[in-house]
Amino acid sequence: MIKAILLDLDDTLLGNPAQRFVQNYLALLENHLRETVGLAAGAKGLMTGTHAVVKSSDPTRTNEETFYAAFDPWLAASQISRADFDPAADHFYRAIYPQLQAVTQKRPGARRLVEWLLAQEYKVVVATNPFFPRTAIEQRLDWAGVSVQDIPFDLVTTLENMHYSKPHPAYYEEILARLGVQADEAIMVGDDWENDIEPAWRAGLNTFWIVPDGSNHDHEDLPIQPDGIGSLADFACRVQEENWLETLTPRPHEPTQIAPRLSGNLAALLSMVRETPPHVWQMRPDEAEWSPIEVLCHLGEAERDVQRPRLQLIAQADNPFLSQPKEPPRPASRICPEKAWHVALEFARERQQTIDFLTALESDAWVRPARHYIFGPTTLLEVANFLAQHDRLHMMQLCQTVGKCE
Repeated sequence: MIKAILLDLDDTLLGNPAQRFVQNYLALLENHLRETVGLAAGAKGLMTGTHAVVKSSDPTRTNEETFYAAFDPWLAASQISRADFDPAADHFYRAIYPQLQAVTQKRPGARRLVEWLLAQEYKVVVATNPFFPRTAIEQRLDWAGVSVQDIPFDLVTTLENMHYSKPHPAYYEEILARLGVQADEAIMVGDDWENDIEPAWRAGLNTFWIVPDGSNHDHEDLPIQPDGIGSLADFACRVQEENWLETLTPRPHEPTQIAPRLSGNLAALLSMVRETPPHVWQMRPDEAEWSPIEVLCHLGEAERDVQRPRLQLIAQADNPFLSQPKEPPRPASRICPEKAWHVALEFARERQQTIDFLTALESDAWVRPARHYIFGPTTLLEVANFLAQHDRLHMMQLCQTVGKCE
């Protein structure tokens, strides 16, 4: 059953031809930076940072951190400090960026669709490529008539709050982990085949491909098939009048989904760690419950001592029996580091070892059998997906525990 709707922004919720918009955006920004801080060829430096975001597969750094890691050296080579650049950039987005609204066109049905989806209690995400800072994306949502001041989106992806970008399937998995929904419970709606439809399909989501009104896009011969195709108005009609979302068939689990899923879960967890106040980590809402830091410690310990060894055993042994692991430490019985970020990074290191192991497997290894002490006959693919669900279980526990402590 579909629980979450991921909506692209440009040329989906908002009429905004990408090439024209980007050309105008870069021209305005470069002229502004030349006049205010004397930065020549500013667009080239910005594209250097953006390309770094596109290439990044590091879940421990936000896109903003990745961008500036690439952009700052370029800025320093131009003998311009961030102390000068940042105020100039802020002024650009406040005073000059709004001029770009003239390039865009409001789509009248966008707000009605979003409001209807929220009224039906779907989780609604603005899944726009997170290359722009929050203010730039929120302004475009204003132009689309779906301001964040009026519409309670569950998530708007931005440069600051995401660790991946399109077309990485992990971008979609990071969103799903933050929502607490599974890939087969979500649909991506967007106009860009390479950025919206293909990677979302590879992550296991259903998809609806937005094409211009009246266009006849032949897709029958493509290896990836969207579940629907048409205009935004067509999508609205199908979900509102035909109950189309209830007819969708869940995508099956596939080996290519696992590494992005594990990476996306990790990125979402790291966002939780960043957003949780330091004083909360050692608090215990109940004597019989783990503290937040103990939940985090358990994830790393389980990855190292249980989850990855199980996968390795299936890959090496003939139909092994996966026995029940020993009970994890009781509340207040383990010693965890005081700083949550250090614990999270240790888990990230363990997780990367698991991902490296899985990505090196031959294709036929994924169907190797095993016998689970609870689930009975299973396969390496299923056990790998169990690991992703183990993440989600404890992320929910962590969220609930933090909520009790704050």
